[in-house]
Amino acid sequence: MPHAASPSRRAAILAILAITLYRILLLAFDTTDLFVDESQYWAWSQHLNFGYYSKPPLVAWVIRLTTELGGSNSRFWVRLGGPLCHMATALLLMQAAARLAGEKFAPWVGLSFITLPAVALSSVFISTDTVMFVFLAGALVAYAGLIERSSLPRALVFGACVGMAMLGKYSMVFVVGCMGLAALLMPRARVSWRDGIVSALTALLVFSPNVWWNLTHDIATVRHTSENVNWQGLNLHIRGALEFFLAQFAVVGPVLFGALIWAGVRALKRSDTPLERHLALLTWPIVLAFVAEALISRAYANWAVQAYAAGTILATILLLTQTKRGIVHSFRINLFATIVFPIVCIFAAHVALPGGDSVLKRYLGRAALSQEIAATAREAGATVIVAENRDILADLFYTLNDQGFTLAARREDGFPRHYYEQNFALDPATPGPVLYASVGDLTCKSGEARALKTIRPTTGYWRKREITLYLTDAACLAP
Repeated sequence: MPHAASPSRRAAILAILAITLYRILLLAFDTTDLFVDESQYWAWSQHLNFGYYSKPPLVAWVIRLTTELGGSNSRFWVRLGGPLCHMATALLLMQAAARLAGEKFAPWVGLSFITLPAVALSSVFISTDTVMFVFLAGALVAYAGLIERSSLPRALVFGACVGMAMLGKYSMVFVVGCMGLAALLMPRARVSWRDGIVSALTALLVFSPNVWWNLTHDIATVRHTSENVNWQGLNLHIRGALEFFLAQFAVVGPVLFGALIWAGVRALKRSDTPLERHLALLTWPIVLAFVAEALISRAYANWAVQAYAAGTILATILLLTQTKRGIVHSFRINLFATIVFPIVCIFAAHVALPGGDSVLKRYLGRAALSQEIAATAREAGATVIVAENRDILADLFYTLNDQGFTLAARREDGFPRHYYEQNFALDPATPGPVLYASVGDLTCKSGEARALKTIRPTTGYWRKREITLYLTDAACLAP
């Protein structure tokens, strides 16, 4: 079949830059609050380290860089790394595609990636996936070079990129595993023993600070990650697995994910090309692994996104070589989401679902709640604010960071339940009155507590929920 008309690399780069500029400009007018994870990542960035309670450190480093460059902790500067990282990823994937498949595919790969619905979403927020993807794409560029010919510099770059991607998110290990699987099954996917050893040692060296941090912090991140996996026997969740699989159409767009399914069928029928089979081995094992995870336990739609670095290249190649207009239709559909989503974030409070909730409900109402809690604390003469709920704590630490309060998490027995309890647990010897924000009733360990106010938000994340503010002391909240 004839190819769709392909833009030049220069035109694709200009389009990627234009989309990135559009995202950055509209990000300045974004009205959403930081999500709980974003607020937590910001808190991490205020205390730079080689690891944190639930994730490796790269996202905190990126936020610290952007906020230092801007001289501000505003939402814009916290989130600026999102569109910039995706821009860099798109440009790197173009180079990877040129090495793997040829220059004619590179422009469409860059345009396909920069307009993925998941990329549109994570360009207005900041996430571990976003910062990991830059180094995943860099690793693919070096990997594409290494399977062509042995090269010590490329081996070093590949290992460094793998190590940095692991510092972004541990799920990079799935990509490395797929590369190993491809090497076992296809001679074209193999690198020399020397390059493999050099790459492995370099990756371990780059990643080792996080290993050291975990070993000196009760392997906190590993424990949290294993809890997320949450395997509890063979209770099959067929609906959950189906929902996860169908959600991938929204993650990468209906045409591109449809093309990936098509590629999988071609691989099973052995009617694909060696390049398609190679890329399928870098894509489908990851997706299927998380389908299995959803079947056994649970899996969020974004957990398989690392599959779509190679997956975007695979789907683009198949559409360009097998259809006349498929890639153009895909680009148009995903470009629509790319344009609309930042606009929705500007008018987030006014874009509602039929039930009355905002379509971006979980990104609204958090800062307002923190400010109301702060106002009540001032009226009560309390300078210490305590909470147990991670959502409340995350926004308190961000929104009230410069308002003179001492913020703390209620401590419970056993291993800390979240970052704030791990690092900012309330000292039982804290003097004076304490304002406690509780989702539910409060029972004191000792002493008394007086309910000051019950907040019943009418919009945003806390809509239809109650947060009761108590005036008490540290002894009441002791574990």
